[in-house]
Amino acid sequence: MDMILSEEQELLFKTALEFAQQALTADQIESLEGQEPGFDLDVWQQMVDMGWTGIVFPAAYGGADLTLMDLSLIVEACAQAALPSPLFASVIEAGMLIDQVGSDHDRSAWLPLIAAGKTVLTTAILESSGGFEPAEIEMQAETTASGYRLNGAKRWVRDAAVAETLVVLARSRDTASALTLFLVPASTPGVSYQRLSVSGGERLYDVAFADVDLPADAVLGPPGEAWPAVRALHQRGACLKAAELVGIGQAALELTLEYAKTRVQFGNPLGSFQAVQHHCANMYRNLEACRLLTYQAATRLSEGQGAEREVAMAKAKASEVIPVMIQLAHQIHGAVGYYRDYPLGLYHDRALAAQAAYGTSRHYRRRLAQLLRQDPIGFRGRAQHAAS
Repeated sequence: MDMILSEEQELLFKTALEFAQQALTADQIESLEGQEPGFDLDVWQQMVDMGWTGIVFPAAYGGADLTLMDLSLIVEACAQAALPSPLFASVIEAGMLIDQVGSDHDRSAWLPLIAAGKTVLTTAILESSGGFEPAEIEMQAETTASGYRLNGAKRWVRDAAVAETLVVLARSRDTASALTLFLVPASTPGVSYQRLSVSGGERLYDVAFADVDLPADAVLGPPGEAWPAVRALHQRGACLKAAELVGIGQAALELTLEYAKTRVQFGNPLGSFQAVQHHCANMYRNLEACRLLTYQAATRLSEGQGAEREVAMAKAKASEVIPVMIQLAHQIHGAVGYYRDYPLGLYHDRALAAQAAYGTSRHYRRRLAQLLRQDPIGFRGRAQHAAS
């Protein structure tokens, strides 16, 4: 598999990084975290104008017809600048889910609006257990004379306060896998939300559904068959959270290298000491391993190939080593790294949030062990990658 970026991808990343780094200062980003909507509306509109909100959608629906790998470069660039936006909620989660399972009518109705930035959507999937298995979805969708009635609660819903519509997963029958997706306007009577207090500036909410009545055409995709699409969403999300962690790690490394070059201790730059050099070398090595694993996973997903193993490796590695990188960065910086007006703390919080999103390193290591037991030869790549 070719892991080298094309000239177009290098230009895309460079452009995205330059924009993200100039869009907001660290102080502005931190001030946004304590208020709604949690991101700058003007900056968000500029992201829309650059086509980022439609980059992976088909051209017929107002998109650029590019790939998940291209989108991962934008995610990495935004993470390197800690730039907040509803890109994950509206495009990566809800938009790509509609593109995957929606009817022609659904795609025509929603994708152009998302691509043009005229609406923000989000998904409401997880519940109080936080688990990623069908049996852990308890929210009920009761059939009524006019459609459906939803009752239950969702947790960790991104950007619920600004989303005009939620894509909600609910149990439509008693069997374990009989799950259905619904398009629920946020203004529907019975829908309420409350912001959660979390690290990393993420805008996560509890959303409650109390006797929420929906018409029959609120169903997204085949009724009772939503779980495969939700699993695919989970894989995409985990892959792009790994890309986000790569961007966070790159920012921490650059801050650390610059500090080690300029901070003088005992009459010499801090970076002249071998122990500091070893730390920086280890940070770089781990970062590049995460980057290559993430590029591999994003490329396979872009090509429509099986990528469960690759996504698990990328997310497990990034969730483990990027927070450790931040700790090493703090050790090299010393007290200045903890100053509120120094950006390293911002990346520390971002890393903690991203490592838990879509599953921790432990979750993916367990999944890798299961894959190895199920198919030892295929896991090592002899069968699965024969055509690569």
